[in-house]
Amino acid sequence: MYKINDVTYEQIFEYIDEFNKKENKIIDELRVFAEQNNIPIIKKDVENFLKTYLNITKPKKILELGCAIGYSSIFMSSVLNDDVHIDTLEINENMYNIASENIKKFSLTNINVILGNASDIIPSLDQKYDFVFIDASKSHYDEFFSLILNKLKKNAVVICDNTLFKGYLCMDRSGIPKRQKTIYDKMTRFLENIKKNKDISYNMLPLGDGLLVIYFK
Repeated sequence: MYKINDVTYEQIFEYIDEFNKKENKIIDELRVFAEQNNIPIIKKDVENFLKTYLNITKPKKILELGCAIGYSSIFMSSVLNDDVHIDTLEINENMYNIASENIKKFSLTNINVILGNASDIIPSLDQKYDFVFIDASKSHYDEFFSLILNKLKKNAVVICDNTLFKGYLCMDRSGIPKRQKTIYDKMTRFLENIKKNKDISYNMLPLGDGLLVIYFK
């Protein structure tokens, strides 16, 4: 663990998390449920970044790939005071049902949960989006990114979560567990394609498991 003046990064993150903490009963309730049921949701530092980003840019139409229990979409809606339309896609029927119930429970009519494979659904969407949040199957990021390109408004931003894939992307392929190599290879290809793309600017941020922010020129 790296240290700054004998203070570990973990201590720094804990301090920042406590400093940024603001009571939100809806969000807090959902996070507890996710943690108790081992359901992956965005990390606290990613959440704090998104809150800042959304408050500055105030997008009106958001597309989310990977809804799970609806945590991120409900969080984003709360940041924007529900003054936003969110389409959120989920392939797992159980997660879709939980998300739908959560959204109904909190009377969020501005969030539209769509059940199905994002690869099939994205081409049929008739909206243009200011902001896209990708937090779905890591082996399909390259495909998802290609599919959303003609669904973006001018100056749209795309944020991809978990792009360091548990830190494996920082390692040589020879050290990757065999069962993880397919995702490693596909995520590596996605990141290489991002770097080659002359139409975008991008930044990889050390938040969560690697947060990739993509800006369209």
